[in-house]
Amino acid sequence: MDPSPHEGAWNMAVDQAWLELSEHPVLRVYDWDTATVTIGYAQSLAKLGEALPGWPVVRRWTGGGVVLHENDETYSVIVPAANAWAETRPLDSYQLIHSALADGLNAAGMAGCRLAGPEDLIENPFCFVAPALHDVVRGKVKIAGAGQRRGRLGLLHQGSVQQVVIQPDFWNGWAAGLAKEVTVVKEPPTAVLQRAVELVEKRYGLSTWLSEREDML
Repeated sequence: MDPSPHEGAWNMAVDQAWLELSEHPVLRVYDWDTATVTIGYAQSLAKLGEALPGWPVVRRWTGGGVVLHENDETYSVIVPAANAWAETRPLDSYQLIHSALADGLNAAGMAGCRLAGPEDLIENPFCFVAPALHDVVRGKVKIAGAGQRRGRLGLLHQGSVQQVVIQPDFWNGWAAGLAKEVTVVKEPPTAVLQRAVELVEKRYGLSTWLSEREDML
């Protein structure tokens, strides 16, 4: 539970640092120091062009579309490769996380949350305009989506919840439903913070990463 808002490059770097260094699964909940745009790893910044608002933009390491972070709740589920859950197939892990999220939101009083099916799908580069399969919708409104990356380091799921009001204790309760044991921390270990500084300098803070996915790593 990160109590301080941060710039986009730092938020992306901390997620990757946790993935590289944590021995246990992590649910990270965090905020932004200003309204920020994140774009998916494979998206073309040049093609998005003037469609983006004049906010700071950062490229994620995960897939998915454009996400506008202004009044949303942002979280990441980080599962190291040593954990068997990291081997879950991409569509299955996406469904499992969002199914648990929909159940949690319904239990918290936001009735009507469900997973998007084939009949809900829309194509659009902006994530919250276009529900993908197993996103969380409420009626016809998409309220939760995410991008994922998986590889030799494990699973990184970066999610956003929008257009609903979540109480501060929601995430602790949700974490308790996902895991047998939960430890709450407010600051990453020193090694994670040090690696995040390096990742900002060599990846997420670079204009070449934003425009061409080129970094110094």
